[in-house]
Amino acid sequence: MGVRQAVGRYGERVAATFLETQGLRVLDRNWRCRQGEIDIIALEAGCVVFCEVKTRRSDTCGAPVEAVTVPKQLRIRRLAAIWLAAQVVSFPEIRIDVVAITLPRRGAAQVTHFRGVG
Repeated sequence: MGVRQAVGRYGERVAATFLETQGLRVLDRNWRCRQGEIDIIALEAGCVVFCEVKTRRSDTCGAPVEAVTVPKQLRIRRLAAIWLAAQVVSFPEIRIDVVAITLPRRGAAQVTHFRGVG
């Protein structure tokens, strides 16, 4: 595993832990199908939350949330529809969130949760 992949996987673990501390229940991590992957699928009071996790070691290339462009949001929506179609229960509400993780040289990871981005 390369450094970028390791940083990404670490960020996903941090994000999952953060979401759980905020009261969400993680249903799936790194869910994949032929069309792509959703980093985290969670449940919050009956709402299914499809989370894109973006981890950066600095803001040199922009803030992590800036990487979730409109085309990326549309892709997440398509993947969410595929996931939802495979479920035996229906959910009254869905949401797309971004969890942005910044890893400073020293200290704890900085986590920012953006709700309802797409």
